[in-house]
Amino acid sequence: MANYVDLGRTAIQSHLRMAADNLPPEVTELHLPSLQDFDRSQHWEWLKKWLAARYRTDIESLVVPELKRCVCDSYPQTGERGHYDLAPLAAPDGSIRIAITGDWGTGTDESQTIADNMVLGNPELTIHLGDVYYVGEADEVRENCLGVAGPLYKGVTWRHGSKGSFALIGNHEMYSGGHGYFEVFLPTLGIPTSQDKQQLRSYFCLETPVWRIMAIDTGYNSDTLLGSCKLEDSVINWLRTVIDPAAHKKPTILLSHHQWFSGFGDGEYHTPANQMAEFLRDQEFVWIWGHEHRLAIFNKFSGDNGLTTYARCIGHGGMPVTVADPSDPVHTVEYYDSGANPNRTHVLDDGTTAGLNGYMLMTIHGPTVTLEYLDINRTSLLTETFEPAGGALWNGRLIRTVAKDPGILRHLPESQI
Repeated sequence: MANYVDLGRTAIQSHLRMAADNLPPEVTELHLPSLQDFDRSQHWEWLKKWLAARYRTDIESLVVPELKRCVCDSYPQTGERGHYDLAPLAAPDGSIRIAITGDWGTGTDESQTIADNMVLGNPELTIHLGDVYYVGEADEVRENCLGVAGPLYKGVTWRHGSKGSFALIGNHEMYSGGHGYFEVFLPTLGIPTSQDKQQLRSYFCLETPVWRIMAIDTGYNSDTLLGSCKLEDSVINWLRTVIDPAAHKKPTILLSHHQWFSGFGDGEYHTPANQMAEFLRDQEFVWIWGHEHRLAIFNKFSGDNGLTTYARCIGHGGMPVTVADPSDPVHTVEYYDSGANPNRTHVLDDGTTAGLNGYMLMTIHGPTVTLEYLDINRTSLLTETFEPAGGALWNGRLIRTVAKDPGILRHLPESQI
């Protein structure tokens, strides 16, 4: 995992790190090679790949069209069109369990442990919120997600739930044009018993009689010059015509790779949030995201765009977990993993102190959604529940209850902020 310490969030930084990590065995060291250790003959190779991934009209793709950036297509007019009813997948007691993690695809021992732990309770579905490192090339997807051994490392396998699995796309997959994600990973995902058989697109919707889970693609436009994470027209049109949440309001859980805001100074992405205001304005919803490599449970936040959300960051699936205190007085944090407890940290090969990786287990049972946060040791850190206020006559609000607080996470009540 030390290879991923201080990995930058830009495409060129990720290509640089990939080149270092994949040096021939005779010059590969246990620790991350420094820049001067690069084989100079590789410089043009990673620069060429970066240019090819970043610009759709680069010279190489004019000659070889399949090297162009993948297209974020609309759904076909047949099948479920990415809109799935979860009722047929329910357990005998009527519940649906979904294990979720983000920023998992590092190919490390920790990432394999997280994937294995996620399915120990035999959940119906598993979901990855995106980021396969370093740049999501096809070989990296095979090695870090599909268990295929590479020239230097063993393969790591993403685990499926008993009824299927889904994955969003992050910024790192798009640093190589999205080919590994769209062409290699997606065909292995989805609900096999559905009409679609597999996950067809980078966005989807799952519904129970009470709850709706909408997964949106903020990764596709994260590699542009502005990195706005703007939702493609195909996603917006699908939301309007297939899901239509504005006309059919329902208690909602939103999934994305990128955050709307950060309580830790790690960047904000207002464009997709403003786009979602058309569909979720004037109702409370839960928003679960990754991108930041930490666990954080935010206090309820209302923005100027009409959105009111309970935000949860679970980007601690496979990357070195950042241990830092929140610094934003506007987007306040209720619970987070501070790293103050030495039992909650470990030291990587290069001496870096990192927090413990983890995941979320979501259980939907009738009107109640339970979110349990677990770490790599399967320790339950916090459990909370959400129910629609007003019952069958939902009034647009959610009732949130802390069901179990073992006192492991740092708790910052609003009176102390």
